[in-house]
Amino acid sequence: MQAALMGSFATRQNKPLRLQEGTAFMQSGWRKELSENFTGPVVLPSITAGLVAGVLTVTFMFSYSAVIFTGELSGYVPRATGQLLFGGVVIALVIGLFSELRGVVALPQDNPTAIIAVMIATLSQLPGGALSNEMLFAQAVVIMVLSTALAGVIFYLVGRWRLAAFVQLIPYPVVAGFLAATGWLLFKGSFSVMAEETFDFARLSALAEVAHLWLPGTVFALVTLFVSLKYTNVFIMPGLIIGAVALFHAILFLTGTSSEEAIDQGWLLQPFGDGALWQPVPLTTYLSADWTLFVTEFTGLATILSIALISVLLNLTALESAFNRDIDVHREMRVAGLANILAAPGGSLVGYHYVSLSTLGQRMRGDSRLVGLVVAVFCLLTMTVGAGALSVFPKFVLGGLVMFIGLGFLYDWVVKSWSNLRRGDIAIIFAILFVVEFIGFLEGVATGVAAALVLFVINYSKINVVRLAMEGSSFGSNVDRPDDHRKVLSAEGQKILYLKLHGFIFFASSIKLYEEVVGALLRKEGAPEFIILDFQQVSGLDTSAVHGLVKIKKKALEVGTQLALAHVPEEINQLLHEEEFLDGDAVIEPIFKDADSALEWCEDFLLRTAGIDPNIKSLLIDDQLEKIFEIKSDVEGFRSYLKEMKFAEDDVVSEPGNERRMLLFIEQGTISIYLRELDGENHRIRSTGSGSMVGVASFFRQGNVGALALAIADSHGTAHVLTDAAFERMKSEDPDLALKFQTYALEYVSERLADNLRTLSLILRLEE
Repeated sequence: MQAALMGSFATRQNKPLRLQEGTAFMQSGWRKELSENFTGPVVLPSITAGLVAGVLTVTFMFSYSAVIFTGELSGYVPRATGQLLFGGVVIALVIGLFSELRGVVALPQDNPTAIIAVMIATLSQLPGGALSNEMLFAQAVVIMVLSTALAGVIFYLVGRWRLAAFVQLIPYPVVAGFLAATGWLLFKGSFSVMAEETFDFARLSALAEVAHLWLPGTVFALVTLFVSLKYTNVFIMPGLIIGAVALFHAILFLTGTSSEEAIDQGWLLQPFGDGALWQPVPLTTYLSADWTLFVTEFTGLATILSIALISVLLNLTALESAFNRDIDVHREMRVAGLANILAAPGGSLVGYHYVSLSTLGQRMRGDSRLVGLVVAVFCLLTMTVGAGALSVFPKFVLGGLVMFIGLGFLYDWVVKSWSNLRRGDIAIIFAILFVVEFIGFLEGVATGVAAALVLFVINYSKINVVRLAMEGSSFGSNVDRPDDHRKVLSAEGQKILYLKLHGFIFFASSIKLYEEVVGALLRKEGAPEFIILDFQQVSGLDTSAVHGLVKIKKKALEVGTQLALAHVPEEINQLLHEEEFLDGDAVIEPIFKDADSALEWCEDFLLRTAGIDPNIKSLLIDDQLEKIFEIKSDVEGFRSYLKEMKFAEDDVVSEPGNERRMLLFIEQGTISIYLRELDGENHRIRSTGSGSMVGVASFFRQGNVGALALAIADSHGTAHVLTDAAFERMKSEDPDLALKFQTYALEYVSERLADNLRTLSLILRLEE
């Protein structure tokens, strides 16, 4: 886009924390950097890069003016060029000094030119020639001022309200394609600068006829690229440029060719004219404009602002990659906004970071703020003194530098990417290049985004949304059940299928989920009675995924399987209700708060089906102790060390931080054990009833004392407590009894640890 207008010019010539840091830098940091740059090794390459960029900037500004003011309005090109150079001074100075990117060059852009040209052409064709040439020029100036000011306000507000974050969502291959396309356009545009002939595959013969004009520049570009890749000395690049200019003029001198002859032969730039180019926009210009016409031109203004916003965000993303560093995009937008607001009164076009010229200083080892400062000074001198001195620069040197930048982009983002990126990403880069060449720049970027989205959908659909698939025979709920209950569940557990889902489930991935669930429903050994769908790690569903769940429900209803949903977020719950997913016999209601609750419900159902009451019956303490001690005297002796404790529903039986160690034998009621998560929620790790012990691990733990987890009563009940003090008495009074109990406690803990290890082993195998 930027390079394409080089051809137009040649043709018309013949015819928070970061916010605080950023604020501090804007106040004083740039002064310190500039003083260091003037005394450091980067001064020569930075000034050289700034001068080269300044010469190219002047040619760009003339080109933009010539695009807007054609035909009878061509006489206004010098005045319009002065206005654009004024914008170049302000925008290059403000962004060059205050941007996070050292060496960045910011200028009025080419994006609005074609749109404004169409708007002015439309106004010139009004019936009866309603507008004179002076009025048409006034309309154009007001359009430029208005669009630049509005763009500045929009840029600043986008940065102030931090609305530019979506630029970080642009896929890397699209950014690489954007930079590669920029390089390609620069490569093509270099021929227009050197030979005044457009690079066109359909007209390569015409380009061959003027090969003597662009071949020296091509050689210069290739040599410069080779040297820049091989050597890092900061004086090499300035030396190459100065040497090429000096050699050219030496040849002119030896051959007796005058500057006028060299201009006629196409070796030098035609003079732009001497004298001041810029004139302040008078108040009469605004008064002579017909403001009522802007109502009809609203679409054009909106287009300019939209393209400018998209382009500046794309350029910032590209510069992040080109400079290989992170930048505060919001701050850059605020700086660009202020620059445009200041440049608007002078009649400038919308301006922001220039990708191609911004990398010039970096490639010349002169990436300092001097580059932007030199560009601003060069524009200032040109608009106030004149541009006649530009004719000293051979066109093949300027065009060769443009080609050098373009080839550098192509090398970095095509050649290097070939070995670093996947073939799908490489295809996106070449697709962008193809569309940019044959259709348009923004269309190429849009194609790249679309291709990246398609590639993402294809790759993401290959990820199985089922993270874990386990049967109830392999693991159980956190309910501490008696042995007879556990035997039944071990035999009948295959009737429960637990599926832990994850990620965003959309139309492509929902197909794989449907196939996996249907495969389980149609398995040879019979369909499971229950399928638990755990949505804890699901970030969202699209409409197609919801319809996929409805299809799963219908299939489950056919084979007699019930679905249990757990951990369903509110937004997903709303979608399911809208599709009436929970209506009917195939889904258990209500939705369970977690997977453990769903698993407990299914286990209770299987126990009832087997003729067993899932509610644990009360087991007297003496009956519990008889399972531990075979001798009645030991039962009575151990019983004497226990104290009875009553608890009510929701009572906190024990909690972390309580230094008192105690072990509970539950005689009646239930108690749940919880771990506190980082988010403050309590996660149930065990539910115990009559016949169970609570606090075994923490009771025998050495060192730090106190409960390891939170124990809360689910109902009223009774427990018998063994305190640490009572156990110490037992060890001194009846050590054999204490040893027998420790042996049983070790077996008790080991059995539960073995169950946990089996479940963990299964999960790890499934995660592989």
